[in-house]
Amino acid sequence: MKILLSAIPFDNGKSGISVYIREVVKALEQAGHELTLIVEDDGAKEFERFELIRIKKQRALFSMLYSLFLLPWRVKWNKFDFCIMLAANRRAFCRYPIFTIAVVHDLSQYHVPVKYDKFRMFYIKKILPHFVRKSQSIVAISQSTKNDLIQYWHIPEEKISVVYNGFTPPVSAEVNRKNQILYISRIEHPGKNHLNLLKAFECLPEELRKQYTLVMPGAAWNGAETVFEYAKNSPCADQFQFTGFVDFAKLPELYAESAMYIFPSHFEGFGLSLLEAMHAGVPCACSNNSSLGELGEDAAELFDPASVQEIAAAMQKILTDENVKQDLIIKGKAKSARFCWKNTAKGLTDIYLSRKAAVFGVPFFTGTMQEALQKIDTLVNSRKSRHVAFINAHCLNIAYSDEAYKQVLLSCPAVFSDGIGAKIGAKILGYRVEENVNGTDMFPLLAQKTYRIYLLGGAPGVAAAALQNAKALNGKAEFIGCADGFFREKSQEAVFTELRELQPDIILVAMGVPKQEMWIHEHLQDLPGCVAIGVGGLLDFVSERIPRAPLWMRESGMEWCYRLYNEPIRLFKRYIIGNPLFIARVFLSKLRRGK
Repeated sequence: MKILLSAIPFDNGKSGISVYIREVVKALEQAGHELTLIVEDDGAKEFERFELIRIKKQRALFSMLYSLFLLPWRVKWNKFDFCIMLAANRRAFCRYPIFTIAVVHDLSQYHVPVKYDKFRMFYIKKILPHFVRKSQSIVAISQSTKNDLIQYWHIPEEKISVVYNGFTPPVSAEVNRKNQILYISRIEHPGKNHLNLLKAFECLPEELRKQYTLVMPGAAWNGAETVFEYAKNSPCADQFQFTGFVDFAKLPELYAESAMYIFPSHFEGFGLSLLEAMHAGVPCACSNNSSLGELGEDAAELFDPASVQEIAAAMQKILTDENVKQDLIIKGKAKSARFCWKNTAKGLTDIYLSRKAAVFGVPFFTGTMQEALQKIDTLVNSRKSRHVAFINAHCLNIAYSDEAYKQVLLSCPAVFSDGIGAKIGAKILGYRVEENVNGTDMFPLLAQKTYRIYLLGGAPGVAAAALQNAKALNGKAEFIGCADGFFREKSQEAVFTELRELQPDIILVAMGVPKQEMWIHEHLQDLPGCVAIGVGGLLDFVSERIPRAPLWMRESGMEWCYRLYNEPIRLFKRYIIGNPLFIARVFLSKLRRGK
């Protein structure tokens, strides 16, 4: 696939976000995707092997505004399948002409109030959320970040996917344990919590404390002078080592020499160094909050980062109890094995391949007809009973007030967007629907595949007429039988017996909404390992009982007008009352979400 990646800011390659950008780019490249990167000057050399959209490295204020309002107009969007903003909690666009995934690492500004200056806090809290919400899909790198996105940025839960970071295991070094406690992080106060760590070290029993050195590699960032000043005046000053930024290649040696690893940060979107230490066989202790609590659960000694006493107790426990130490080493290695960058890259591309919108809490596929056919093919090849549905504005109106029908839609492995109403509703809520994937247009395409298809539905005689017309298409599909939707020509029991004998790949069920979905859901386990697709009035069109709208009306989204013209009494409530009601409900839904 052709993917546009926003790789700004790159922080000169010295932050957790820069590690994320570097590793995701590498993993996507190894997966064979064609990449174009948006980079500032500090990332150009790192990614010179790719096609670049290069912008000048600027001060933070100008970089933020340029990315928002000017950069989106420089990009030739139609060259790409989709876009990934790799650091959307730092930079966003004002417009997203193609499907865009916004990766949010953390919302630490809500947990560490003095993390940034006033302007940057205003930008992150007031400006950025508005534009990130406009992207078609949002990725959180931990469940903790997802919860924050829902709470602070009011992002709908169904729009967020959790795709965990991977980590690159440092090349193993020969184990040479020394009496050192390790914490790798930029020196940033108060966020990274070095001050409480220093105080906790001072609280260790004297005999234990004298045996160890606290080693803290990391570049100096905001507030570092406070940490250095405290360390300088501490009675344990000789046991504190600040080594500055350490290159990745030197990490294995640091881990191999450490008796334990500690991560006392007040808040982290993700803790890469924690996983690295676990992989290296170093017993770990970490904060019990944010993503650290997720990563460390059952694999590290957890503590409240605000409590000096708890931090000291965790260190003392690991350093003095051999059983605890060995247990944490075993569990840490098992935990770290779950994470890799290949899975992260696949998680991101899978979001595009299965891209969904959600209206009234009902998610549905927003891709192309060909991609929808591929999904159906996958379901058919599973040889398991599966339910596929189509939704339009009328269906969503029903789902708005009919919880049972909504739950059936939520249980479907594939729900496709049918009609201009669903597309408009999705657009209002910030989603992009690429193509009208409706059952009537899909039918002749299914007929060109080597499926065994059974027709079920319509008034007596309609399915039989549809069957004859379907056979006349001379496609590759085999149309093997039919029955009416009122079970007058054949009883329901007789239909089930026939289905078990014929073993169809697909059953097209045309009983109308919501009856057909409820019927399929109720009898899905009685169907013989096939895909049951609710197709509404499809058989009426195939049988030619009802004519379809001209092509120009279908392509312009005006087919509903033609149907209303042909059946004004039956469809008056659905379209004349239902369509305005649907739009009003969508806007109400948007208002409730705070979008």
